[in-house]
Amino acid sequence: MRSYENLQYAFQQLELAARYRDAGKLDEFIRNTGSTLWGDEDFLYTSWYELLDAVADFVDIREDEDTLTCRMYFSDAMIRDYFCFAQRHAEEAGIPLRQDPYYLDALSYFNSTMLDRCPYSCWFRLVTQTHHEYGFGLSVWAAEEQFTDWEPLLASLLEVMTYFRSGMEILKAAGKTGQVTALPHPAQADEGAA
Repeated sequence: MRSYENLQYAFQQLELAARYRDAGKLDEFIRNTGSTLWGDEDFLYTSWYELLDAVADFVDIREDEDTLTCRMYFSDAMIRDYFCFAQRHAEEAGIPLRQDPYYLDALSYFNSTMLDRCPYSCWFRLVTQTHHEYGFGLSVWAAEEQFTDWEPLLASLLEVMTYFRSGMEILKAAGKTGQVTALPHPAQADEGAA
């Protein structure tokens, strides 16, 4: 870095590295982008695919020229572990996964985070398909010609990854990952309050 005018871009790169650290993905960030602070204002755009590849263990990005959409799928060990726990919890409680409190909490967090940062020209959903190894994940579709919020998209993905990481740390610290603690179903909790 040769001048102070590039310093602000170095700080942005450093802030991005901190977000990857919080999500437990700093090693992947460094492996994909290097450890040098360049102070380049185009760092996000020139390293876009490398940054996306560092978000999760499994990343699938497909650009559809017919519909002009970019389809991205992210699956990570923390997401898979969290939803396996939620699935076991739902089975023991005798309810569908989509009614499980852990699932509903994750869905609420994911939707509010993504809507807050990327409300336009971007569609997203939690995927909970158990028929293949990477069946638990985050699916994001962006309309390429209309979508311009790439930095908020990356920030929100990292924020969601941090949510799953901290959620699993809390479950492990509470000793719940080896066992499932039944939480009341929201409908049951409402009935009990009445």
